[in-house]
Amino acid sequence: MQNWQPKDKQLRDWREKGFFIARDVVPESVAFDMRGVIKNELLKPEPSGRPDSDPMDPMGDTPEAQAMRFRKLGNFCVESPLIWHTFHTGEEMLAMARYFLGDDIIVKFNSVFVKPAKTGSATPWHQDNGLWRDGETEPFNAWMALDPATCENGCMQFVPGSHKGEIVPHVMYEDSIHGELPRELVKARIAQCGTEHIELDPGDVVCWHSSLWHYSPPNPSPNSRIAIAGVWTNPTINAGRVRPLHRWGMKNRARCTAFPPEIVEIENGELHQPNPHPKAG
Repeated sequence: MQNWQPKDKQLRDWREKGFFIARDVVPESVAFDMRGVIKNELLKPEPSGRPDSDPMDPMGDTPEAQAMRFRKLGNFCVESPLIWHTFHTGEEMLAMARYFLGDDIIVKFNSVFVKPAKTGSATPWHQDNGLWRDGETEPFNAWMALDPATCENGCMQFVPGSHKGEIVPHVMYEDSIHGELPRELVKARIAQCGTEHIELDPGDVVCWHSSLWHYSPPNPSPNSRIAIAGVWTNPTINAGRVRPLHRWGMKNRARCTAFPPEIVEIENGELHQPNPHPKAG
């Protein structure tokens, strides 16, 4: 298992801004292969991996239009050996996670984010800790671009330094797709601190702290924006919490290469099911 050390700028950005960017984590050709796996899945009448329960209007009945129905495929990556072993248990990604987490690593979350051309919707401002609400404050979060992620097609935005503050209780508005930071608070923080747009090429990765405020706008452009994401934790941080998504990434100091990946079994662990977010106001 290779060792990884952050560059000076990456470490400075992590401490001061709450995120850093790693370029060319996988070659562009490999990123396009992973994108192809996802696009083939989206063409199926019923895609795997917990697709959105409220798909968008496909605006047509062609296979291509049907593929534009979904905002994300949650937990699909665990069903694709290419994606799982390239990203979630890829050597460079596990080496990064190991730097922050140590030698035993649990993949806590995996997802495909699909932001189709012209119809891709926004993901509201949130903190990952504010959504999980499971007491974990130090997991390692990362997102890899499989299409170019640009300001035009809805790249992620961060409020730099917002990871240094508290975990803000999230709320639900009538048009919320999930819990989000209070909108008036977001306006005030952005006015004070500004935002940074995270533009990435295919194969680039952005890593961020779980308390960092982040968001992605709609995609009005003619270009899609497909990406994959993961959250890595360890048995100490996880502290007996059980989720059906948990799989081993590194176990006993060794990278886990089996497929399907091994489920994390925790003795006397309790299934974590947070209460619904309160309504705004």
